[in-house]
Amino acid sequence: MMPFEDDDSSSCQHQYTTPQDSAREWYTTYTKAIHLSETLSETERNNFSKSLNIDSIQEFGEFLVSGVIGGLSELNSDALVAATYGRIADVLPHSSESFLDCALVLGTCQPHEQEQLKGISSSIDAIVHEVATESLLHVIEKLPSTKALMARISMLRAFNRRARFGLPWLPLRSAQESSAILGGLSGYGTSLERAGRTWDSKSKSLWVQAPTISKRLRNCREILFTSTKKFFLDSVMDATATPTPLSHDEYELPREVRTVRVNRLKAHRAMASDDSGLKKKHSVFSQLQREMRGWSGATLRRGFVAKGHGGQKRAFKVKLVGEGVNDYSGPYREVFTDAIQEVTDLDPSGNSSLGVLQPSANNQAGVGDGRDLFVFALSPSDLNAFNEPEKNKDLLSSEERDLLNSFSSLTHKKNENSREIEEALSYLGKLVGTACRHGIPVDLPLPLGVVWKRLTEESIDVADILKEIDILALRSGQNEEFSSTCLPSDKVLATQRRLLNSFVEGMSSVLPVELLSMFTGEQLRDIICGNPDIDVELLRRVVEYEGYDETDTVVTFFWEVLREMTTSERKLFLQFVWARNRLPLKESDFDAPFKIQKDTKTVNENGDYPLPSASTCFFSLTLPEYPEKEVLKQKLLYAIENVTTMESDYVTNDVEVSEGWRGL
Repeated sequence: MMPFEDDDSSSCQHQYTTPQDSAREWYTTYTKAIHLSETLSETERNNFSKSLNIDSIQEFGEFLVSGVIGGLSELNSDALVAATYGRIADVLPHSSESFLDCALVLGTCQPHEQEQLKGISSSIDAIVHEVATESLLHVIEKLPSTKALMARISMLRAFNRRARFGLPWLPLRSAQESSAILGGLSGYGTSLERAGRTWDSKSKSLWVQAPTISKRLRNCREILFTSTKKFFLDSVMDATATPTPLSHDEYELPREVRTVRVNRLKAHRAMASDDSGLKKKHSVFSQLQREMRGWSGATLRRGFVAKGHGGQKRAFKVKLVGEGVNDYSGPYREVFTDAIQEVTDLDPSGNSSLGVLQPSANNQAGVGDGRDLFVFALSPSDLNAFNEPEKNKDLLSSEERDLLNSFSSLTHKKNENSREIEEALSYLGKLVGTACRHGIPVDLPLPLGVVWKRLTEESIDVADILKEIDILALRSGQNEEFSSTCLPSDKVLATQRRLLNSFVEGMSSVLPVELLSMFTGEQLRDIICGNPDIDVELLRRVVEYEGYDETDTVVTFFWEVLREMTTSERKLFLQFVWARNRLPLKESDFDAPFKIQKDTKTVNENGDYPLPSASTCFFSLTLPEYPEKEVLKQKLLYAIENVTTMESDYVTNDVEVSEGWRGL
C-alpha cells in the first residue's frame, strides 16, 4: 500500500479516508513508476539502435570485412551467422523488431558488451539468449563487434530477399550435369554427391565435373536462410499439387478424394502376436500399401483442404473400420503415425517386425552414437552375399575395379526377398513424401550420413557414416582383432545405397527431390521429421483455454505433469491429443492452437474422477478439474497408455463392429 501523508497529524503516520483512496494512490504511483521504467528502456533501445547506424557505403564495406568470425573462412562464417540469425528469429515473438532484438541478443553473447546491454536485453525471453549462446559457443571468444556482425546479417538478409525472387529462375539440376556428351546416363558429368548414391570415393578422378550454377548454389546453400529455402520448396509443392474440384457440399470431400479402409483393431492384434506373417499382412502399413498399390504419384500429390477439417491438407480419406469415427483430419494423421511406428517396431528378439527398417549396429549393441537409429533392412541374400568370397576380382584392372565399386549397388543379385523389401521401401518413401507435403512430421529415426545427407548431396566421409551406424565396423578397419566379428563395411554401405535408391524413387513421385540439394542434411531431417523432443514450453506458447484460466490450479498441475513425463510418454500424449508424435519446429508452423477445455462431467458415484478425453481432429484436450496433481497424473497416463481407439462420433452398425473385431 502506498501511504498518503496527513499534514495535520503531528506523527509520521500516513492515513487514508477509504480503502479505495489507498488503492487509487497505489495504482497512480505504480503506473508512474512503470511508465518511467518503460521510458528509460525505450530511450536505451533508441540509443542502441542509433549506435548501429552506418553513415556511408565505405564504412559499411569496412564493417563487412571486419564481420568475419576469426578462424573461419568467409563462407563458413556467413553460414554460421545465417544459421544463428535463423534460430534467433524462429524463437523471437512475431511482434518483435527482429533485427534490433537480434542485435541485442548477439551483443549479450560478447563478454565486453554484456554489462552494458544487460538492462535493455532483459525484456527478451531467456530462451532466445540460450539459443544464441548455444549456436556461437565454440567461437564466442572470436566474435567481431555487434555492429560488424549486424552488417554481415544485413547483407545476408538482402541476399535472401533477392534469392526468393531468383531461385525459381536458377537451375538446381543443370543440363551439363546429365549431358550425354559427358556421359550423363553412365554417371559421368553428374555431381559427385548425386552419383554418390551409388558412388565410391576411390573413383573420384574418373568423374568429369562441369562448372555449373547448380554446383555453386549447392556450395552456398548454408548462407540461404532455411525460411527462404522452405518458402521456395512450399511454392513448388503448391504448383505441382494435383488440382481437386470442389464438392457441391462444402463440408463434404469431393469424389476425387478416394477413401482408404484401415482396420486398426486387427492391426493392433496382429502386431501384438509373435507371428511375423500376420504382422506383414494386417499391419496398418501393409493395409495402406495394398489399398494404394495402383495409385499414381499424382493422386498422392493432391492437397485438398475441406471446410471444418482444421486446415489439414489431404490426399485421401480414411475409414477406420469398427471405430465409428468421422475423418475430420484426426484419422488421416493417425494412419501416418501408426504406419511409421510399425515400421520401427521390434519383436521380442530385437528384430524388425515388418522387415522394412532394422536397428543399426550401434542401436543393437548399445554403443557409440545414434543408439536410437534405424537403417534399411537387409534380406537374407544380402547377408549371405557378404560372406561369399569375391571371384576373379584380381583379374580386373584398376579402372574396372573402380567402376565396379562405383556401381556396386546396381550389380546386386536380386531375389523375391530383396524385391519385397525394395517395394516396401519405395512405398515408405511415398508415405513420407505425402506426410511432408501435408505438414505431418514423422518419427523416422534414419541416419544422417546414410540417408539425409545423401538426399541433399552433401560430401561425407565414410568414417563419419560408420561412426554413426556401426562404430565396431569402423574399429575393425583399424584393428584386425575385430575384423572377424563385423560385416564388411563397404558391402554394407553399398547395400544401404541400393535400398536408398528405392526409398528415393518412392519419395520422388510425391516430392520434388531435385530441390532437396538446397538444404543441409540436418535441415531436411528437421523438415520431414519435425522436433524429436516434445518441447513443453513451445506447446504452452500456442495453448488456448476454454473454461479454464492459466492460473487455475488444475492447469498448473497439468503443465507440471507434462514436464515430468519421459520423451516416450510425451509422444504418447501428443498422439492422444493430435494423432501425431512430433511437434513442429517453431510456433509459426502450428496450423491450429492447442486447446485445453474444461470437462463438465461430475465425479462418479463411487467418488472416482473421469478420464481426460481428446479430439485429435481439432488438437484439443478435455480435462476434468482434478483436485490433486497425483490424481491428474494417474488419469492422464492411464488414458494415453491404454486408449487404442478414437472417441466415436456415431454408433456403428453390427456388421462393421464385427468386421473390426473379427479374429485374425
